[in-house]
Amino acid sequence: MNRIEFLREQIIESRNFVNRLVSELPEDLWFVIPENTDSNFAWQIGHLIVAQNFHAITVITGWNEKVNRVIPVTQYNKLFNGMGTLHRSVKEEVVTASVLKNQLDAVHEICIENLLALSDGILYTPLEPIPFKHPVANNKYEALSWCFKHEMWHSAEMEDIKRRLGYPIIWLNK
Repeated sequence: MNRIEFLREQIIESRNFVNRLVSELPEDLWFVIPENTDSNFAWQIGHLIVAQNFHAITVITGWNEKVNRVIPVTQYNKLFNGMGTLHRSVKEEVVTASVLKNQLDAVHEICIENLLALSDGILYTPLEPIPFKHPVANNKYEALSWCFKHEMWHSAEMEDIKRRLGYPIIWLNK
């Protein structure tokens, strides 16, 4: 297995973990902010959508028109960007849980399709141009590596939100 395949597999595995969490929390609870937290499940999903687009697509191969057809990129970047964001929730009037689920899956499919076309030769090349410094990566390998680590970080937050809403942690393989 080469490095790009390894990174792709890690991105798939971290998304499988998120998908388990998604399946365990009813959509009617996605917009509830549990006591003593600052976020809801819906915002976490929206954040993962824009984060995967940013870390695994935009800085790797540039702006992707397929993603732009699936999500309102500019609007979502404002709603779900986490860098310094104090407001980490979204209301159902903005976007429904079922729409977020579909968009999460669609952007992930585009990400994997995009990665299938790449080889190890791109990994240590500079990121595609963006109007600011990437928060953690200096090259494409670092961005892809951060993508799955970041997703697992938010999986922990989502697990805590789910637990606080009365849905226990389940560690069984499904």
